[in-house]
Amino acid sequence: MSEPALDPKPSLTPWAIWIPIIIAVLGVVVFYNYLIAMQQQAKSEEKDRPAILGRLERDLELTERTGKKVHLEELRGKILLASWVYTRCPRGCAGVIAKLKKLQEEYRGNPNIHFVSFTLDPEDTPEMMKQFASGIDVKETDPWWFVNGEKDEVRRYMTQFLKFRPVQDLPVADRLSPDDKYIHDLRVALVDHKGHVRGTLYDLMNADPEFQNHFEAQLRKDLNFILKEKEKGQ
Repeated sequence: MSEPALDPKPSLTPWAIWIPIIIAVLGVVVFYNYLIAMQQQAKSEEKDRPAILGRLERDLELTERTGKKVHLEELRGKILLASWVYTRCPRGCAGVIAKLKKLQEEYRGNPNIHFVSFTLDPEDTPEMMKQFASGIDVKETDPWWFVNGEKDEVRRYMTQFLKFRPVQDLPVADRLSPDDKYIHDLRVALVDHKGHVRGTLYDLMNADPEFQNHFEAQLRKDLNFILKEKEKGQ
């Protein structure tokens, strides 16, 4: 008796050949598009990254409104918003502080942000600074220091490290009032968690309202970028 014939092997259909190829090509395309998207995102982030203007190279001892001695080193790891004011300023300090107060309310509860307002007037006592802060409802428990220190040392620190313009002492004959003692920088400095001064100095009191709005928006944008950097451990 003859053995039954074996069934021939089924022939490969065109689809059996092309489907794996199509899947592989689609995978390559998807991966390529992913890489392109990541590159574009990286370029966008690099474009938005606030520039580094300088760095806080050393510590500074100051007296806070509570009368307590404090050191900037205590704020290491925090993102700082630094301003230069004095309690009897008739030229715009109140406006700067009001804008920073609004910013503080927006970011209230964020443990990574700390405000520091340096007075440039050596005659500002802790009691005067406390009254100044109370006038805008900044409590002693809020993450906001109002500080004073040795006149020349503070002024040197502010210009050398925080990149503020030097103070101009007004002659008595040029004063609009007895308290009109100084022409000083009303901009705000942004310091990241590594001690780098970032972005630009934000002119929140610019005479042109459009520029004011620009700097306020830019400050928020740069602050949010740096907060994300800190979250990512960068």
